Amino acid sequence: MSPAYSASQPERAPSPCLQVTMLDRFSITLGQRQVGDSSGHSKKVWLLLAYLIYQKGRAAPYQELANLLWDQETGSANPRNAMKTTFFRTRTCLDQLYEGAGHQLILRKDQGYAWSQQLPLSLDLDRFEALCAQKGPDALSCWMQALDLFGQGFIPKLREFSWAAAMSKRELGLYMQTLGRVLPILEERGDWEQSAALCAAAVQLDLLNEGLYRRRMNALLNLGDSRAAAQVFEDMNQLFLEKTGGMPGEEAQALYRRAVSHVNDRTIPPAAILEQLREEGDAGAFFCDYDVFRALYRLHARDMVRTGERASLAVLSVTGIDGGELARRSLDLVMENLRRLAPPLLRQGDAMSKCSVSQYVLLLPRASFENSQAVCRRIQKAFLRQYPHTPARLRATVCPLKPETYRPD
Repeated sequence: MSPAYSASQPERAPSPCLQVTMLDRFSITLGQRQVGDSSGHSKKVWLLLAYLIYQKGRAAPYQELANLLWDQETGSANPRNAMKTTFFRTRTCLDQLYEGAGHQLILRKDQGYAWSQQLPLSLDLDRFEALCAQKGPDALSCWMQALDLFGQGFIPKLREFSWAAAMSKRELGLYMQTLGRVLPILEERGDWEQSAALCAAAVQLDLLNEGLYRRRMNALLNLGDSRAAAQVFEDMNQLFLEKTGGMPGEEAQALYRRAVSHVNDRTIPPAAILEQLREEGDAGAFFCDYDVFRALYRLHARDMVRTGERASLAVLSVTGIDGGELARRSLDLVMENLRRLAPPLLRQGDAMSKCSVSQYVLLLPRASFENSQAVCRRIQKAFLRQYPHTPARLRATVCPLKPETYRPD
């Protein structure tokens, strides 16, 4: 055990207050000196410091600290030595603030360790929570300061540890709650620029929060930037497809249609329209986004009611050989290979789109059920021939479409 730091040792703290940052990064600043997680020390050093400081003087027992530091690991062959080593490194790190700081700031207390309360300490996390709790006429200004202070949240580099992950979730919840109070006020005031900026920052913290995307699109549309609003949807659509296998809801799609309808808002000569519509692509099926595919399907279904012709939908699903799920990296590679392989094997009047993370859907006009099955078998055989060692199995399901199955409202 390290000896207690005595008054006979030379130097005391050169500044009256420690500035501690736990939002966006971890750092301790004293006067002109700083230590923080941007240096090369072990993550356990920063985790231990953050935890002891957050306890505000409470002594953390040995076992509590051991659980904190090694919660994701099987443990050390010699846990007491491992703990001593971590404390040695931590105190050595603190000594960069001033000589002897490590033993002055981390104390042995009540069969545990505690952060010394002798030096005043300013913690940005306390300020963030206080700003979020503000009420009254100055509340909006305080809430805006809190959102700006939050950055990327609670010590991003430590989120692999259970305590830091739980703290991150807790503080993010408070951030989103505060944002939920701020945005309606800004929207009511017509401060669309600030609203769009806040949504853009917040969505980086919660990538699948569709409400934030919608609010940002709405703000951009009110700013007259339809092209940026459309891009927000397209990025969201791609992300949702990759992460969840699904698509954004109808409200987001309605905003996208509104954005797209205003992108070309000038009068365009008919010849220019024809030039814009002209396709430059390879032979084979028309590959498109799922939103476009749905529009093509609905248009063709309406035409089927008029002409009486039939068509088929085919769904190509990728699984593991045993029918289970593939690892994500393997799945993405297989899907990309299939994306390149299938369209040339289809007709120019056919359409193909990715409808989930592991599926493609085909629209096969004027194709009978039998012909559609033959098309799918041709794709399956070509896939196995091209990739004989693939870990994937390609299943095909054909759904015949009849005119009577579709009646537009």
